[in-house]
Amino acid sequence: MKKNPPLRFVKSQIIHSIANHNITLIELEKAGKINASEFLAQSFPASSMQTIDNAIKDSIELFNSKESSNEN
Repeated sequence: MKKNPPLRFVKSQIIHSIANHNITLIELEKAGKINASEFLAQSFPASSMQTIDNAIKDSIELFNSKESSNEN
């Protein structure tokens, strides 16, 4: 039986992927392969982690509220 990873692990992998994505874009921009407008259009905004954190928190609350109502 497969286990689900802890949310902390999932969140760290999301952070890692976003950071790598943005670092790759920075390298492309420095190499002249994309311009500043393309970088801005393709990069994750600085507030993306806050948005993801809120979505995770909201999904847990929604799941738990549905589980609670199913128990009654």
